[in-house]
Amino acid sequence: MKKQLVKILFLLFLFPQSVFSQYTMEWAHTFGGNGWDEANTCIETRDGEYILGGFAKLHEHQLWLVKVRPYGEGHWGKAFAEYFVSSCSSIAETLDSNIVLTGYAIRKREFQSNLLLMKLDTVGNVIWQKVYGGDGDEQGTKVIATTDGGYAIAGYSTSNNDAEPNWYIVKTDSNGNMLWDRQFGGSSDDRAVSIAETFDHGFVVTGYTGSGDGGRKMMSVIKLDSLGIDQWAQNYPVNDWSCGSDIIATKDSMIMVTGYTKAYTITDYDVLTIKTDMNGDTIWTRTFGDEHWQEGTSLVETFDNSFVVCGYSMSNIKDQSSFLILKYNKQGELIWHYTFKRKSQDYAKSVVETRDNGLLIAGTTYSFGKGWDMAALKMKSNDKKDILVKFPKDSLSTTLLNDVEIKLCVNGFGMPKLVNVYVNDIPQVSENTFPVFKEEEKNHGCELPLSFILNLSLGVNNIRIEILDSKNYTFERRISVYKFPRYDF
Repeated sequence: MKKQLVKILFLLFLFPQSVFSQYTMEWAHTFGGNGWDEANTCIETRDGEYILGGFAKLHEHQLWLVKVRPYGEGHWGKAFAEYFVSSCSSIAETLDSNIVLTGYAIRKREFQSNLLLMKLDTVGNVIWQKVYGGDGDEQGTKVIATTDGGYAIAGYSTSNNDAEPNWYIVKTDSNGNMLWDRQFGGSSDDRAVSIAETFDHGFVVTGYTGSGDGGRKMMSVIKLDSLGIDQWAQNYPVNDWSCGSDIIATKDSMIMVTGYTKAYTITDYDVLTIKTDMNGDTIWTRTFGDEHWQEGTSLVETFDNSFVVCGYSMSNIKDQSSFLILKYNKQGELIWHYTFKRKSQDYAKSVVETRDNGLLIAGTTYSFGKGWDMAALKMKSNDKKDILVKFPKDSLSTTLLNDVEIKLCVNGFGMPKLVNVYVNDIPQVSENTFPVFKEEEKNHGCELPLSFILNLSLGVNNIRIEILDSKNYTFERRISVYKFPRYDF
């Protein structure tokens, strides 16, 4: 199916709900044609652009991807018509800078859906595709690229004795060949929604387990080892009804889950966010909501060791809902939240932190008279990435001895993974462990003060400083220092 890519200005009005602002809106756009188009997921690629994934529907759902330039303009859009019905639930970037996605696919003349895993290059050409499933229905809800070069997928399957959905976890190698799969669940509706890799190369999975009592759901987390063997399982029965929508393994080796909760006797939902240790024991629990309907759908850990949850808030005005963004610090304190409101139905489904410490949020909007479209919102961080370089006496020339101390002030990167310093393209410094400074030890607001001794030669010394941040993006600063001969009078 050929789709016409249409860019429509997505007008949103910003209502700050905190004392200070951590982000400002950079741009917002929608993408769609004449049918029903939804975005379920988004990523930032290593070329600095973005990909939205979901489906486009005129007669049947077809998997649809849109590549977006850094300033919100559509680069390309591709629909995949090989399957009779298909959709994308999740995208991840691979170790070789391509992309992999999961969702479901139904072939013509078949009634069952299969879990779909597809690898594409950066311009949307299919490298390979695989489907997994049995006699029932399977669907992938989240895919991640694992440290061994393969992929792990969470979803659900009805290929079991009672034909009810069970948690379905699939692990593959780098070519999509299945290494193992596991099902977990009982005789009710049980679905895995998200998966994350842990520091021990195992996995944590969240979703919900159902019950026969009025169709209630309970947020659950399962920990698996690298071979898919379950190590523990925990339920989090907040109120009468709860569900896990997304899960991450944090930098401090903890677990964060977001989703929603509600009491059985009311119809409105609240955002539910839980932090646990690696054994699943709760460290803190937070809910966010009012008399309206709020849900958390996606979660990301930010450069400053905080956490952003996206979702949506449904007001009591008929047929209106809004993008919702929450930010918690690691102690669970709500430090910032925004609601984006317009006269439409807007649902945020996915959030990622961008290389400039901003946020990209993807979802769906319904504009009356225009129908359903993919929606993308880019938030700009007010914390800039800075690499400040200082030489003795702030001079770009020196007559000092060959060994010269260079001082760096690294701001806005969080804790970087690696700092490399080159002189005339010859590596002199490679550092991957950094001290943690208390607030009183930081000099004039410098988050990470570093100093290195460089050996300079006579003449021009071209110094290149490279910083690899926590998102695996490389930033650099170049400066030239002229070394004069030293004269004694």
